[in-house]
Amino acid sequence: MTSAVPPFARAALSALPSPDLIVRNEFPEHWETSIEALGRSVITPEDRFFVRTHFPVPQVDERTWKVEVTGMVEHRLTLTLAELRALPVRKLAAVIECAGNGRGLFAFPVTAGTQWERGAVGNAEWAGVPLKTVLERAGVKDGAGHVWFEAADEAPLPGPPKFLRSIPLDKALDDALLVHTMNGVKLTRRHGGPLRLCVPGWFGMAWTKWVTKIRVEKDPSDNHFMARSYRYNVAGTFPAAAPPVETMRVKSLITRPLGESRVPAGRLIVQGFAWAGPSGVARLELSADDGRTWTEVALQGTPGGSAWRPWRHTVDVRRNQQIVLRARATDGNGDTQPEQATANAGGYANNSIDRVVVHGAA
Repeated sequence: MTSAVPPFARAALSALPSPDLIVRNEFPEHWETSIEALGRSVITPEDRFFVRTHFPVPQVDERTWKVEVTGMVEHRLTLTLAELRALPVRKLAAVIECAGNGRGLFAFPVTAGTQWERGAVGNAEWAGVPLKTVLERAGVKDGAGHVWFEAADEAPLPGPPKFLRSIPLDKALDDALLVHTMNGVKLTRRHGGPLRLCVPGWFGMAWTKWVTKIRVEKDPSDNHFMARSYRYNVAGTFPAAAPPVETMRVKSLITRPLGESRVPAGRLIVQGFAWAGPSGVARLELSADDGRTWTEVALQGTPGGSAWRPWRHTVDVRRNQQIVLRARATDGNGDTQPEQATANAGGYANNSIDRVVVHGAA
């Protein structure tokens, strides 16, 4: 570590909680989970859960933490953390995936942004207050259409805009949560504690961390991270006119065996996870001949749910044989993973079919 790394960045790196995390960026913290670690359990433990921040993780004091509810509401509210925790709790298993997951695997000579491979994703059990409960208490006025979220993090130096996102009101009233608990324990600061937003089926940039203010407005946020960033921008297109990055695309991941493994001849267990946006995963197919033929594999878990769905199958491996495994998922809308996802300038939503090569031992 060099002296050029600022003290707050050194502190962040010294706090790396697990050897299963891959440091893609030293500061802000961009930590990716290894494929081997993801495959150990359906629920991803907090200490090996990927981390993505835009600015330094803020210092928080739970005793004084408050959330304001303002904008197009009948009653402005100020709620303490204790008051929020006293409200009825909903529990939900859900996948959160960074929109840039897979960016480093696009066939670009150079792609702007962190070069994530496959592990900027995780599946956790979240618990918190339905956002609908808070909004109903405030009373949403007619004509409102979007809910904005402001957070406690900020840039260490003047200049960059605050990270501010919004979601449509109908999504806010459907299944969004203000979560304070992750995998049964208090949400840690690096994952947005004491309070973050959970938006099932949407990419992680919508899951605002360290929420301090909720604003109900007519229109979507005009913040930089809404109006220009997180857009499916292609060459020659004005960013603000490009479609926004919102719901996750259907995707699957082979977690066992690992790529370039040497495996004994005989029956080989192949397993992994599949996930999607709000429609959920409906189908998983596996190929052991590089996509020439496909076999449907039974999915475990709840159809149409927000958690990822495990799957498991066996294939035959001969001595000295090279096997090319591929997995592709289809969501509840009938959308299937493409051979190669369409590239975009931000490197977002790479849901190309996963491909793993293994070798039969001599």
